[in-house]
Amino acid sequence: MWEKVAHLWRIPELRKRILFTLGAVVVVRLGALITVPGIDSEILKDFWENQGAGIFGFFDMFSGGALSNFSLFALGVTPYINASIIFSLLTSVVPKLKELQRQGREGRRKITAYTRWATVILALLQGMVMTYWMRSAVAASGVWFYASTIVILVTGTIFLMWLGERMTENGIGNGISMIIMVGILARFPNQISRTALQISSGGASIIWGLALIALFIVVIAGVIMVQQGQRKIQIQYAKRTSGRRVYGGHSSHLPIRVNQGGVIPIIFASALLTVPVTVISAIPSAQRFLPYITQGSLAYVVCYVLLIFFFTFFYSSIVFEPTEVAKNIRDSGGFIPGVRPGRSTAEYISGVLNRVLMIGAVFLASVAALPYVFSALSGLTAAFLVGGTSLLIVVGVGMDTIMQIEAHLVMRHYESLAKSGGLLGRRG
Repeated sequence: MWEKVAHLWRIPELRKRILFTLGAVVVVRLGALITVPGIDSEILKDFWENQGAGIFGFFDMFSGGALSNFSLFALGVTPYINASIIFSLLTSVVPKLKELQRQGREGRRKITAYTRWATVILALLQGMVMTYWMRSAVAASGVWFYASTIVILVTGTIFLMWLGERMTENGIGNGISMIIMVGILARFPNQISRTALQISSGGASIIWGLALIALFIVVIAGVIMVQQGQRKIQIQYAKRTSGRRVYGGHSSHLPIRVNQGGVIPIIFASALLTVPVTVISAIPSAQRFLPYITQGSLAYVVCYVLLIFFFTFFYSSIVFEPTEVAKNIRDSGGFIPGVRPGRSTAEYISGVLNRVLMIGAVFLASVAALPYVFSALSGLTAAFLVGGTSLLIVVGVGMDTIMQIEAHLVMRHYESLAKSGGLLGRRG
């Protein structure tokens, strides 16, 4: 194992990428610990004790404690994710954006620019709501405090957005997903200690503590299995003769992953559910409806499950087009045994894709809803913070990162590492 890890440092480019990622992680954690000027730490502590867990505790977990510290990165990358969701949806219905997407790299660059500006607008709105919401924890409020705090929060989100893009470009893994994963991992020790304290004080049976550990193991094993699972469609290529050479006559497989979107449906669904909470929190007359949409409520769980299903199929429709795949198979002289080329092939692939995606969506939704059911049965208030969704994101992002590392190793002709099982223990 240690020999495999040592190989990572023998490739200059990979070593630079890993060090850049680690350095960026340190910066993210430091920013999450620096409180916004003008906040009284004692008042802030009492404020959060009165708030309890709930939806704000959930947001705090995704920001790695930045929200409870009301730090420079209190808003996290949620505005950027929401902006990405908005433009992903608009790209499917707005002809101008759809045309830009088809223009290749230049078109995607313009859409990215629009997403960044939308991030600034959303961060400004959320920053205003957050500052107003935290006014009771301010030692000495005033116009200057509100203006400076909003600027600081918006700047923090913009910096995280920029840093996430740099991590994707110069580091390992997806930068935004990595920032979210680091925030979740940073909160794990605190939430586990809270769970242990609740059990030791008699607030819950030790049997539920053992069941929680078993839940962790089952969820991790299930995520790995589903993440690696795929449905292979056999592709047969006809023989072609060119001069004295014979081409084709072989078969291959078209792999369709069970969970094509990885952790993106979970992240998108979680981020999108922050919008109604933010809006209702900003309207005093509407705050009485907040308990009905807070985390753990029936409406929240139902919306959460529906959004996971929606984003699972929506993301797949963006990255995988059955009609285009069928056309490429036909152009290369291939066909699916028993299926006519062209439209019939596209319909067959689409049918297989929908069935496979349904399995993946059911699994994601089950894992996301399981902690709420477990928390209601066991009485462990911190169970949902260290279960289901958080484990799904951590394991999913971790696996994607390891796969990228393996890809770099194979590109640098380290076939022996891949054949020996790789970092994930798979056979090459």
